Amino acid sequence: MAATLLTLLSGHATAREIHYGAVTDMDVIACDQLHWRGQADQSRNCYANLLRTGTSLAVRAEAAWALKDLQAANSWFQQAMRENPDDVATRVRWGDLYADSHQDAEAMDIYREVIERDGSNAFARLGAARVLAGSFDDAANAFLTSLLTDGTTTDGARVGALLLSARVALENGGYSEALAALDDAAEIVDRNDWPPLQIYALRAAADLLNNVTASRWTEISLAYNRHYGGIYAVPAHFYVITRRYRGAIDLYQRAVDIEPGLASAHEQLGVNLLRDNQVSRARKHLVTAHDQDPFSPIAVNTLRLLDSFVNFTLINDPEMPDAAGLIPVTLRLHKKEAAAIAPYAIRLTREAIAEFTDRYDFALKEPVIIEMYPDHEDFAVRTAGMPGLGILGATFGYVVAMDSPSGRPPAQFQWGTTLWHELAHVFTLEASNHLVPRWFSEGISVFEEWRSGPNPGVRIPMSVYHAMKDDRFLPVAELDQGFLRPAYEEQIIVSYMQAGLVCQYIDAAFGPEALSGLLYKYRDGLQTSEAIEEVLGITPQEFDRDFNQFVRSRHGGILDNLEVWQRTNSSMRQKLSTGDWPGTIEMAKQLLDLLPQYVEPDSPYLALAHAQEELGQRRQAVAALKNFWQNGGYDPVALKRLSGWLYEENRSGEAIDVLTSVNLVDPLDQELHGTLGDMLLEAERAQEALMEYSIALALNPHDKATANYRMASAHHQLGNNEQSQDHLLQALDLAPNFRPAQRLLLDLMRAGSDNQH
Repeated sequence: MAATLLTLLSGHATAREIHYGAVTDMDVIACDQLHWRGQADQSRNCYANLLRTGTSLAVRAEAAWALKDLQAANSWFQQAMRENPDDVATRVRWGDLYADSHQDAEAMDIYREVIERDGSNAFARLGAARVLAGSFDDAANAFLTSLLTDGTTTDGARVGALLLSARVALENGGYSEALAALDDAAEIVDRNDWPPLQIYALRAAADLLNNVTASRWTEISLAYNRHYGGIYAVPAHFYVITRRYRGAIDLYQRAVDIEPGLASAHEQLGVNLLRDNQVSRARKHLVTAHDQDPFSPIAVNTLRLLDSFVNFTLINDPEMPDAAGLIPVTLRLHKKEAAAIAPYAIRLTREAIAEFTDRYDFALKEPVIIEMYPDHEDFAVRTAGMPGLGILGATFGYVVAMDSPSGRPPAQFQWGTTLWHELAHVFTLEASNHLVPRWFSEGISVFEEWRSGPNPGVRIPMSVYHAMKDDRFLPVAELDQGFLRPAYEEQIIVSYMQAGLVCQYIDAAFGPEALSGLLYKYRDGLQTSEAIEEVLGITPQEFDRDFNQFVRSRHGGILDNLEVWQRTNSSMRQKLSTGDWPGTIEMAKQLLDLLPQYVEPDSPYLALAHAQEELGQRRQAVAALKNFWQNGGYDPVALKRLSGWLYEENRSGEAIDVLTSVNLVDPLDQELHGTLGDMLLEAERAQEALMEYSIALALNPHDKATANYRMASAHHQLGNNEQSQDHLLQALDLAPNFRPAQRLLLDLMRAGSDNQH
């Protein structure tokens, strides 16, 4: 394998990990023992001496690595491999260097190369499992299982596998499984006289997840090594994955207080401070992390994101503190989009706060911060520190981050619904003191999209119906697993929809107070099985049985006819592509008879309306698109067409309602605002028209003369003649022969003259 540390020319790794016998040189182990006991000066001197006098290239590589000179360590490993390519132990440690240096792909290449040569190599399999588990890849399980069931696995690799298994089990809520693995690991560690620090840290994490915040393992660890920051940083990780970010901030701060050189803790402290809107303090720790580990992608990406904040503006509502007792809301929006998004975002946020305050019996205690990013990768970095995230929004308590309307293609993204979804999370997280399981928080958010959102309607992708048909829904007590460690490609979206259906079922069968009741049971520390029994009065098994009957009653028609749907849909698409309009209409109606609420991008409503319009059946096409819209469809092209047709039929009120909904998909469409403003002005709704015209002008239209004339017209209808005249003069300055503007200006001058007499 051609190996170079592509981005680590002068980097620094994190604290030296315990290797549990992967290194056998006694001189290196002697230095390591000093390091793991917290004797920093003595260990540095020891490693430096090894670097000068080490008898082997591998020893010098380990010493350079411990001293955080990764370039030198890589070079020594390369030389060692050239001199002795069959030294698999050193080759595996070379892979560990890559893994420790954020180069997971290169590490996996080395591990696979070793495994291909020697499939029984336990440390290579352990390294692969660590990399895969770090990215929440289910493939890690195969390596872990082989390590734990293979009787030839060395003690060190077995300890590593047990610790990793315990960590994964804790992430999955398997406390007893994790503690059993830690007990087994402790026995091996004691027998080999290896440092027990990682065991202490995971035991402290287990205590934390059981709401024991003052773990005895913390004191035991500090007695062993008073500078071991992992005793706080490892439990902090579990606060993060359970979305208790302020608790994580406190623990990461303690970690860097006792181990200032722990770059990963500084990095995570910075990321979580940013999630709490502590921007200046976050930057400080991210800079420290970058100084210690310059090529950590999370630190680099997040600092670049913070640098981009100069392109954003803050908008506060209300502008004056304590106005009307409203909870303050702050929007962080890109300067190019702020004027177009802010009015709708503020209105939606206020509506959501009022709705959820009443429904979930919880009043917000702090201001809400909403950030929208036009670059999806910036949003991904804001959320996870890394690009490539597939989600649309994320909530960190009182801070919401999401794609802006330009962050996704309009036909794929209804930003208003996403904002509503995330604001529901603010309530479920805060009302439960962040103890709500992921599935229930997501379930309420999906359910509220369907029930009360700006675009109501139960929208379920066809892939989820197939999962229902194949009995791939999880028991309610295990539903979190579908979010945390999906076992198949589409399980996350299936879990979202199942969680939404579960909350819909609870609401229908037990009433809305049951949903809030469950929230407060989670706040009290109950797990899902306990909460269901206390609030709903049935066992989880009875719940699963009744929920399945509910799903069957609501969706049995399509579940029994999925193959018919697929065949008919394929036939309709074929007829649509060949211009067979009568055939398209026939097939579309058959599909809608099976599933009238299906309004995904490939909805039969769209094909039906298209075919009917081609045949001159405008009235029927209008009805088809209106049904599409009323069931929650939001395709902006289709809805603008529908609005235009309704307006032509003198149904201006409906036309306005439809076009207004498009603003929750594509508010950056300047022409949309102008057209909507014209309809509103004609309906003598001048104040609303003025807002639309103001947004159109703020979007820097090509025809600024018309934009200013429209502003003048709205002001004129409102009686604001001075403002009207100002905009007319601007319009005529741009287009001196613009007749409508000339006429309106003349009317204003005559009116002014009449008033003087």
